[in-house]
Amino acid sequence: MWLTCAVDGTDHAVSDAAFVAAQGGDGRYEALCRATVWAGSLASPPASRCTVCAAAAGEPLPPSRPGDRRAGGLWARFVPRASA
Repeated sequence: MWLTCAVDGTDHAVSDAAFVAAQGGDGRYEALCRATVWAGSLASPPASRCTVCAAAAGEPLPPSRPGDRRAGGLWARFVPRASA
């Protein structure tokens, strides 16, 4: 089961056993990547998936594209790219 973490905004895979074990608790689940997931709204649309969880769940990784620099970090949020 994929749950969106309210803290990092990423979808994490939670095993059925971990989901059942956490029922009746405080909304914390242990993901396949060993992260603690604080479940967000189950009505929210899917977010980007945790790559470690996806690999642990046996999902193929998306192919990387040459020159793909979407993950620019904090600097890219404030400084736009120069148009060519």
